[in-house]
This record gives sequence, structure tokens and C-alpha cells, in this order.
Amino acid sequence: MFKLIIRTPQEDIYKGHAKTLTLASEDGEMQILEDHASLTATINFTPIIVEEENGEQHYLGRNGIFLFNNEENSGLLLINYCEKKSEISMQTVEEYAKFIEEQLAAGKDLSDFQILYLKNEKIAVEEQITAMKD
Repeated sequence: MFKLIIRTPQEDIYKGHAKTLTLASEDGEMQILEDHASLTATINFTPIIVEEENGEQHYLGRNGIFLFNNEENSGLLLINYCEKKSEISMQTVEEYAKFIEEQLAAGKDLSDFQILYLKNEKIAVEEQITAMKD
């Protein structure tokens, strides 16, 4: 077991001990176990599976960074958006995707940074929609 925290800007989504953590990074899927080598990975979109002693928790997350500290045997997922998969409304996600498209289409008042953020967010939300349909 290792210590794991999943944190959004609003709250801690998960704080406890995990047997495994499975997520996808820019380089592909990875599984974290106790005493994993130290690492840092960026996250665009990922299904998140936390295996605990008595079962699994399933989440979906967008836009973050994962850090594992081998010396402390602890993982920290700092992520802008994360919710339990079972609590996410497909309608809400699709409405958000439509909002992003509208903002990009009307983008005359957007800075280069805002346009880049919305384009990356659009990609992550599209991946989330696909994952929710599976």
C-alpha cells in the first residue's frame, strides 16, 4: 500500500492508501504500485482507477500532473477536474463541449493563452465523452 492524494483546486477527491493506481499519461497507460520509482507525469485526460484493500474507485480526470515520491512511498495527483465516474452526467459534459466550441468559434476577444487552453480542454472533454460511452 502507498499513500495517495487526488486533489483538485476545490477539494481533495481522494485521500487514503491504495494498492494500485492506474491512469493514462501523455506516454500511455501506467500502473503505480507500492514503492514505485519516483516519477512525474502530465495528464491531459485519464480514467483513474484506485484499487483499495476492499475494492476499486473509478474516476475521470482532466488536465493535471502526477508525482510519485519513492522515499515517502506516496503519490499526489494534482488535477483541474476529477469526479467519480458514476456521478458524471453525460448531458453536462456534452453541454460543456458545446460551450467550448462556441467560445472557440466566437474567439475574437480571446488571448492566445485562452485559445490554447480551450483547444486542449476540447481534446480532453472529447476523450472523456468517448470514455463515458465505453
